[in-house]
Amino acid sequence: MTAARRARLIRTRLALGAAFVVLVGLGAAGVEPAPVTRSGAPAEVAGRVEVAALVAPTTTLAPTTTLAPTTTLAPTTTIPASPVAVATPPTTTTTTTTTTTTLPPTTTTAPAPATATTTSTAPTTSTAPTPTTAAPTTVGPVVAAEAGDGVIVSATGVVLPVLGAAPGGGWRVSTPCAREAVVTNGTQVSTVDVVLDAGHGGSESGAVGPNGILEKEINLVVALHVEEHLEAAGYRVLQTRTTDIRIPLRSRAAIVNALTPRIFVSIHHNGGARVRRSTPGTEVFYDAGNPEARRAGGILYEDLSAAMSAFSADWVGTVFAGATARLNANGEDLYGLHRFTPGIPSVITEAGYLTNASEAALFARQDVLEAQAHGIADGIIRWLTTNDPGSGFVPEFVDGSSSGTGGIDNCTDPQLG
Repeated sequence: MTAARRARLIRTRLALGAAFVVLVGLGAAGVEPAPVTRSGAPAEVAGRVEVAALVAPTTTLAPTTTLAPTTTLAPTTTIPASPVAVATPPTTTTTTTTTTTTLPPTTTTAPAPATATTTSTAPTTSTAPTPTTAAPTTVGPVVAAEAGDGVIVSATGVVLPVLGAAPGGGWRVSTPCAREAVVTNGTQVSTVDVVLDAGHGGSESGAVGPNGILEKEINLVVALHVEEHLEAAGYRVLQTRTTDIRIPLRSRAAIVNALTPRIFVSIHHNGGARVRRSTPGTEVFYDAGNPEARRAGGILYEDLSAAMSAFSADWVGTVFAGATARLNANGEDLYGLHRFTPGIPSVITEAGYLTNASEAALFARQDVLEAQAHGIADGIIRWLTTNDPGSGFVPEFVDGSSSGTGGIDNCTDPQLG
């Protein structure tokens, strides 16, 4: 017997206990309850057999001690609440309609976000307009931010290039998906020494290791360690992302252009190579035509490849291992991060090949990621403080192939605050 049938049987017993004299006068023909409907649905008749069984045969209804009300006919606390309206005495069925009035409305409000969340990643002390809890308002397609306008780091850590002041207070900003929005809550940053970019994020995972490691995740781990080392050395640093969100390439470039840093470094891990080699297949791509970017590329290659060489692996790589520029068919930089940030020295690091099982095992280790971060930070500091020319240069090459990621199609903005 199902739980629903047991519930109907118990309710019928309660009704019989309340009108027992009527049942005594009934014959063996049996009694059926009136059909019950659920919100206009066909009548429920599944409990008829059990109800008839309660009153047949008639000899069990003779005036004996078995006819006295017993505990089997008393209300039981095991009766489940039922949404079905049953024709039973009001003393037992009204409990299902009063439960909604016994809970007083709550007036408790969630505490406002701590103000520290808006300043934890901001290296400046600029005063923002008075914070409010108003949600950001999207008002339409964005116009590119002007260089040097700075950014707002929202309460949720999203970096938003500033487009200008909002008429009602706050800032007009560009969202990661290149929409214009108004925010009234966040920390304004005018400029920094270094912008770090953890490649990929959100729906774009980048390379995937045989052990399941995602490039987007270890890129961020390394970038955060680099930031720690640079800030300990006294440099102002800002990340394009500190969480797992998707930021199209043009939006990353907009952040860089708004901050005009001394250098821009995008951190990645490679995929695809199969040819074995005796040393790490580290690659660093610099902005073609920018001598300082080329010098930074050579220095970063030296320090990053040295950091990776401290570990043992079945290395793989290509003929482009070293410091170089990758061009499209027009002779321009293939990578949008270079093309979209003119005049700012920019480099892209590829520490090794995540798709190679031996190297993926290394990238699963925290000490390896920290060593990689040390190498990148040391290279940046050496570029900032010396005239070292760098080394490991290989000829620039033309390769117009693209991974197809980094665009703005189907982009969804994260929560801004």
